[in-house]
Amino acid sequence: MKFYVEAYGCTLNQGETKMLAEKMVCQGHIEVDDPLEADTAVIGTCVVIKKTEERMKRRIQELKECCDDIIVTGCLATIGGKELKRAYPGLTLVDAGEVNMSFEPEHSLFGTVPISTGCVGTCTYCITKLARGCLRSHDKESIKRRFESLLQKGVKEVRITCQDTASYGLDIDTNLIDLMKELDSYSGEHRIRLGMMNPNTALPIKEELMECMNDSHFYRFLHLPLQSGSNGVLKRMKREYTVGQWMDLIREVKKSIPDITISTDVIPGFPGETKEDFKRTVSILEEVKPDIVNITRFSPRPGTKAMDMVDNIHSREKKRRSKILTDLHAENSKKKNDEFVGINTNILVLEKGKNDTMMGRMNNYKVVVIDDNRHDLLGDWVEVKITDASGVYLSGTIN
Repeated sequence: MKFYVEAYGCTLNQGETKMLAEKMVCQGHIEVDDPLEADTAVIGTCVVIKKTEERMKRRIQELKECCDDIIVTGCLATIGGKELKRAYPGLTLVDAGEVNMSFEPEHSLFGTVPISTGCVGTCTYCITKLARGCLRSHDKESIKRRFESLLQKGVKEVRITCQDTASYGLDIDTNLIDLMKELDSYSGEHRIRLGMMNPNTALPIKEELMECMNDSHFYRFLHLPLQSGSNGVLKRMKREYTVGQWMDLIREVKKSIPDITISTDVIPGFPGETKEDFKRTVSILEEVKPDIVNITRFSPRPGTKAMDMVDNIHSREKKRRSKILTDLHAENSKKKNDEFVGINTNILVLEKGKNDTMMGRMNNYKVVVIDDNRHDLLGDWVEVKITDASGVYLSGTIN
């Protein structure tokens, strides 16, 4: 059988979809790049906002017109499975988080290791909690076996992922720090990127976390969602931390790892967010200047507590607030990247870019585009001089 794969949403969802494809290849099926050539289409779906869910449904319809069979995995398979079954009898559903660990990856420079599914949070806006449920951590031996198999296949960037990496092991009497130490013991020139972690679960392990992240195997990169600069909004979101705790953690991390890349998430337009609440968010971003800001306007999702809150902010106002944050981040990011111009640094070359360029990552996960099309550089570390910067990436030349 020939099959075609698409994956959307978070790194966890994409990683699980990839593992499902790996298992199909091991069973003797052939993966193809064009759905018109496939008997079956596999789609890893996301439902984080309504617009994304509707896009997933349209894409399933499009794939159904190309392929005889459809396999749907990811959050829509769990949240909207009954509706999909009614619309497409014979559809195969694989619930979010039910993909077993794969130990037979294909050769690639990138690899993903899911370390758990579900979470310990009770955020009022989160439909992913409804799809994936409570925290279920994978055992360390399975994680290590997956990790080893990726390294043996030549992977240079390993992405450790789940809904909240800092919560790993809370249900099985272990923790993220112990796992990081074990993964750090593997030799090689690969790099490990830790996925998103919530402030309230990161705080208890902050000292050990910073110590591990200073090791050369780990990218100096931290994804720590803020969501709002207002404690009142955070309380309605049930985020279980304060703005002050988020700020203190960021300050401590930056003190320990000065060149760390900080990524965060913000949800403008949450029900009840006043103009003053929004100004506090703007003020925090102006002060911290995160390198990456993922901005998602509030979208009420069925089954969540926020769905029943009075959504008193007009869509135009949500859009306006989103644009203010987007413009602010673009300005801050450009200024921060300008500080790297003129330095010499090493980058890990990982993929082909546009117009005869190659792309790599610095140790702090910054993207560097080099004006060189030698494909034999893929997977190698090279020394470059940073010559220019945009708000999104740096440009450099090989020394």
